[in-house]
Amino acid sequence: MFAWAAYPEKPVRLVVPFTPGSITDVVARSLAQGMERELGQSVVVENRAGANGTVGTVSAIRAEPDGYTLFMVGVSTGASNVSAFKALPYDPRRDFAPIGLVAEAPFMLVARADLPVRSVKDLIDYAKANPGKLSYGYGSGSAQLCGAQVVSMGGFTATPVAYRGVPQVMTDLIGGVLDFTIADMVNGLQQSRAGKVTPLGVTSKTRSPLAPEVPSLAEAGLPDYDLNVWFGMAAPAGTSPEVISRVNSALRNVLQSPALQQQFTSNGLTVRASSPEEFRDLIASDIDKWGKVFVDAGLTPQ
Repeated sequence: MFAWAAYPEKPVRLVVPFTPGSITDVVARSLAQGMERELGQSVVVENRAGANGTVGTVSAIRAEPDGYTLFMVGVSTGASNVSAFKALPYDPRRDFAPIGLVAEAPFMLVARADLPVRSVKDLIDYAKANPGKLSYGYGSGSAQLCGAQVVSMGGFTATPVAYRGVPQVMTDLIGGVLDFTIADMVNGLQQSRAGKVTPLGVTSKTRSPLAPEVPSLAEAGLPDYDLNVWFGMAAPAGTSPEVISRVNSALRNVLQSPALQQQFTSNGLTVRASSPEEFRDLIASDIDKWGKVFVDAGLTPQ
């Protein structure tokens, strides 16, 4: 038996580097209850938002690598931030001990309800007829890149506005402060079905089963547009391999739950479990992938 055979012996902290109500928060809280059953200890979700997830991520990687601090990783914190910041205060390849993937999902392009557009073509035409007048908000680095890619591929201009999380973006979009945004499926569908925003397309190559009436951006006028986001779990670098294996096993068991899978499906998420090694490889490859998106969108590091 290894030295960590009794792990965990006290509550485990799960850091979410985005605001309550964000899709990363929804994923984390969906996992927490099942992880508690598997680990036999409380799993306490802690939101620490700011700077495209950098604030919470840095706080997590600086914690003692004893298995009692885990954190959620997404495309922003695990890949796109590497290109988005001139001096990112961490390196996902060096500072993370990947545990495993959790899920993947598309984003949704939505516009404020009173903007006179009902399709991607309408948005492009309206933006070109009103140069410099449109703005879009984003609550994460991956959403920023997805939005910038829409602007770049559409050949128009729009002012990007950063927020701490998607819920705040949606509030300002509904209030008329912003013109459009790239939102997660949870917030996008909820507000579009309430008639508060207009859905224009999903970022995946094909339509989402959750919203088959909404076209993909590729079929709606932006050929080859195909960007999904993913969510996973990690620990600070230096965490015992035995603990990583223990948590990975617990995570895989939780992801096999039909109830959790249904909950994920209702939020536009597809379960995608993996080994720690597979997750490490994905992070490395997606740093390059999203770096290219960053360059193609013509963005400048902060």
